[in-house]
Amino acid sequence: MAGDLPYEEILVVHHADLAGADTAAAAPTGRVLQRFGDRVEIRLGAEDGVGTALPEIPDEVLEGLSVTERLGVEALRLRAGEEFTAAKARRPRDGERWDMPGCAALVVERPTVADEGAADVAEAGAPGTSDYLVGSVALGVVIVNGPTAATQFTAAEQTQVVAEVQAGAGFLAGFNSWAGVSFNYDIRPVSISTQPNATATDNESRFRNPAVAALGFQANWNGVWDYVNWLRNDRHTNWAYCVFFVKGYPVDHFAYASIGGPRIVMDYANDGWGPTNIDRVFAHETGHIFGCPDEYASSNCDCGGSWGRFGEPNSNCENCAGSAGVGCLMRANEYAMCGPTKRHLGWGLTSMRTRQPSVVNAVSRSTDHLDVFVCDNGGNTVTAAWAPAMVSWWEGWWNLNGGQAAPGGPVTAVSRRKDFLDVFVVGLDGRAWTAAWEPGKGWRGWGQIGTAVFPQGATISAVSRSQDHLDIFATDTGGRVVTAAWEPGFKDGWHGWWEIKGGRAKAGAPVTAVSRSKDKLDVFVTGNDGHCWSAAWEPAFPDGWHGWWPIGNAVFPQASRISAVSRSQDHLDIFGTDAGGRVVTAAWEPAFKDKWQDWGEIKGGRAKPGAPVGAVSRSTDKLDVFVVGNDNIVYTAAWEPAFKDGWHGWWNLNGGQAAHGSLITAVSRRKDFLDVFVVGQDGRAWTASWSPGSTWAGWWPMGK
Repeated sequence: MAGDLPYEEILVVHHADLAGADTAAAAPTGRVLQRFGDRVEIRLGAEDGVGTALPEIPDEVLEGLSVTERLGVEALRLRAGEEFTAAKARRPRDGERWDMPGCAALVVERPTVADEGAADVAEAGAPGTSDYLVGSVALGVVIVNGPTAATQFTAAEQTQVVAEVQAGAGFLAGFNSWAGVSFNYDIRPVSISTQPNATATDNESRFRNPAVAALGFQANWNGVWDYVNWLRNDRHTNWAYCVFFVKGYPVDHFAYASIGGPRIVMDYANDGWGPTNIDRVFAHETGHIFGCPDEYASSNCDCGGSWGRFGEPNSNCENCAGSAGVGCLMRANEYAMCGPTKRHLGWGLTSMRTRQPSVVNAVSRSTDHLDVFVCDNGGNTVTAAWAPAMVSWWEGWWNLNGGQAAPGGPVTAVSRRKDFLDVFVVGLDGRAWTAAWEPGKGWRGWGQIGTAVFPQGATISAVSRSQDHLDIFATDTGGRVVTAAWEPGFKDGWHGWWEIKGGRAKAGAPVTAVSRSKDKLDVFVTGNDGHCWSAAWEPAFPDGWHGWWPIGNAVFPQASRISAVSRSQDHLDIFGTDAGGRVVTAAWEPAFKDKWQDWGEIKGGRAKPGAPVGAVSRSTDKLDVFVVGNDNIVYTAAWEPAFKDGWHGWWNLNGGQAAHGSLITAVSRRKDFLDVFVVGQDGRAWTASWSPGSTWAGWWPMGK
């Protein structure tokens, strides 16, 4: 680590033509945290590592760097040194409240504009240059040198300023990998002739206006906005702001910013905190730029308000949180993030609404990783994700590459190998479309699969029968049950669609698929006669698919979903709600010589006829099922071999409610852990969870 940041940083310096080999020992792969000009980058190394990877840089390469690039390199070299690291280890007032005695408190200030030729102050952040801290940020560092020695920065001080800013910005960029924060610098040492005691309308305008003029913009407050907007356009970033560093000029406060931007003002002396704490003060002030309020007592904060991207209250405010308050950058001199500040910065879930009833499809692509998919009210395919390392619980909802479908339409997901995702949806043109995600590459797609046409809102079911093999199923507009397949050996992409043995169902009827052992497939659909029908495929069938076979005598409404799960190798359990509103199940295993065991009622469970039953196997031979009852309450039941009396349940799942026809999606992200998802009656996605030794927890709304 450099200084006291808890991860490895890698310096990359590109050749001038940007086409030659990098001066780093190997081609850069880590995420870019900070960029200085076209040629210099700081990339993320090992998040649990230490140290800084600094390549040998020939003098002729350094001589060819721009001011921004050179200072970026020199700053990281300084930060990697023993002296800088030791200074951070013994930094003054570490962990103290920002309003501790003997130091001036940090303040949030909305500037008053009295400059001649300046417009009235816009509402903070009105131009939208810093709405939330997600994505790329252009950062202008303006080092103001006055006409006297006391107002000028030495070369060493300039390097330290950049090093401190680099450290503070690095903390923010590296803290939440899912936010993808990266800073793109424009470092401008400027010289002005204005004396520190020159007449001015206010202390800031005395140095700010000539400094902005030296940058080439109008010499007033509007010039700051012009510079920041130019920065964003020039650097092609999501956001932009700037910081003015001064020495020897009177300032109203040693450091201040306005909620929403566009600028920070900092005095190099940094009051009683000293230059060694510029990094944390800068990070704190950047919090204001991106919507965070102060949390220390003398700021007169309270636990209310509507702050940041999600309009969250300031619940970690020292004046009211009391013993429940926790350490946080907006409260004290420490590199710590509390939940409210994370939300104020915009880390977490955005607002999402979708139709009722609809489905939140979920998949676990590796242990303790969850991804969910929805088509929202606007017809946008969106996704959210959770992993233990996430700093803000769930992150999302992200638009999935502009994919469009019928509002509330199902977006099906499958993981064909560890940490790979493939999703499927029926587009507005009635075709099946797919997109894929893999580590280090992000989402790609959408791509159309074949020419089959399906009713809008139809389900494309998907299963991976072995690593990197995908099979998908649906019922087309002609009522034909069809399938398509993909594997790496298909150089021409997807193959299909093929009709499965003359299978017929209502147009758009869901076809459930499961793989009970490697390379074996079983599919289920409610036929036009209301019975459940099944077909099967395995490599040993030289003539392709076998079936269709009716399963028992139960009758279901047309287009009812038959859920299927394999709780152990070559064991199948299926579930549905019949025409009488009874929640029923049937089972098959090789030992059943009479084929399928006929449908049996699960403990008197009742729901609307055809109501989908969510099912999951959380470990070998254990089953959990979920359904929305006649009273709109979410219920669950369970089975395992140790239950000598059969199924247990039904239990009210913590009062969760959903519209009739809603599917409760259940997934097991590790052995014997359960996470369930449903679209609530408010159109939001809701989740609850269960783990061994505990009761159900939740429900929690996934976004505002």
